[in-house]
Amino acid sequence: MSRKQAAKARPAARKGRRPRHSPAAPAPGPAPGNGGGLARQLRALGLKLREVPGDGNCLFRALGDQLEGHSRNHLRHRQETVEFMVRQRGDFEPFVEDDVPFDKHVANLAKPGTFAGNDAIVAFARNNQMNVVIHQLNAPLWQIRGTDRSDARELHIAYRYGEHYDSVRRISDDSEAPACLRMEMLCKNNSNKAEEVKPQKGSSEDETEVEVEDAVQKVCNATGCSDMDLVSHILEEEDYNVESAIFAILQMKEVEGIGTEEQEEPLGREQKSCSKTLWEENGTGSRIFGNQSLHQGEAENTKGRAGSKEENRASRNSKVAKKQKKKQQWLEKKKQQEERHRQKVLASKKDSADSRTDTEPANHVTLVKAMAALNI
Repeated sequence: MSRKQAAKARPAARKGRRPRHSPAAPAPGPAPGNGGGLARQLRALGLKLREVPGDGNCLFRALGDQLEGHSRNHLRHRQETVEFMVRQRGDFEPFVEDDVPFDKHVANLAKPGTFAGNDAIVAFARNNQMNVVIHQLNAPLWQIRGTDRSDARELHIAYRYGEHYDSVRRISDDSEAPACLRMEMLCKNNSNKAEEVKPQKGSSEDETEVEVEDAVQKVCNATGCSDMDLVSHILEEEDYNVESAIFAILQMKEVEGIGTEEQEEPLGREQKSCSKTLWEENGTGSRIFGNQSLHQGEAENTKGRAGSKEENRASRNSKVAKKQKKKQQWLEKKKQQEERHRQKVLASKKDSADSRTDTEPANHVTLVKAMAALNI
């Protein structure tokens, strides 16, 4: 083929045939090359056009930009779409123009630069299990449903001048990342839906209150503590960990028990009186053993009392030291638990922040508000 013949063939291949089931042509607007009308319409929704070359591959370029962040794989998307149509021939053959056999139609569609229409969009959507939303000037949105899944991804493209597709992006999105747009239908029933959610919120609060009461009862049964306010406070301090709360209360009871142990009492009042009477000047001890024995007895008694006091003091000091040691151990244990809990919370927050940082660019979804949409 000569250069002259090749030059004539190229425009024909680029233009191709437009299927009769393409989206409705836009209302009269700016001349080609100036997408002012549709651009203003998208800008009101916080969106913009990302234009792709008008080389006959514009549909697959626009879909590729939505799916991958660029349009360089348009030939692969075209080939996969055609292969899906061939496999599902029964679904697509009835919609091909009567004067064009299906085999010839898909053979032409497989060639680079051949215009593709609605049948290719439907095949692409079903093959990739996604929904494709088409924006047009002064017209409702068209939604080509490739799946019935509620969480299906949406690809948003614009159809202009009755022959060209562009990608639709968030107005501030100049990246080469996949687009994440989702249609949000506006309706008058939104307020009713909000009211229906309120009782569910109340029921969840009731369930939480029952769970707290159950935890308090478990701690009371395990520790024998009847002070509900104290148990509730300890549970709150221990982040509602029942085992930690039980341990804390048992530690507190052990410390308090040491301080309330019975201590040896000094000589009783009757014993003091009896001892004094026995060794008075005319007492029985004085008459039998004399004053010398009295003084000796008093000295021994004083010595015994002094020794008893020393023993009691040492015993008390030992118990106080033991009590302080137990209290210190409990405080250190509680401090360690609080530190572990703090570290766990910090780690959880850090993981959550890292997860948001890693996934935000890919999963940040911009809602596209729409009053009406036509489903295909």
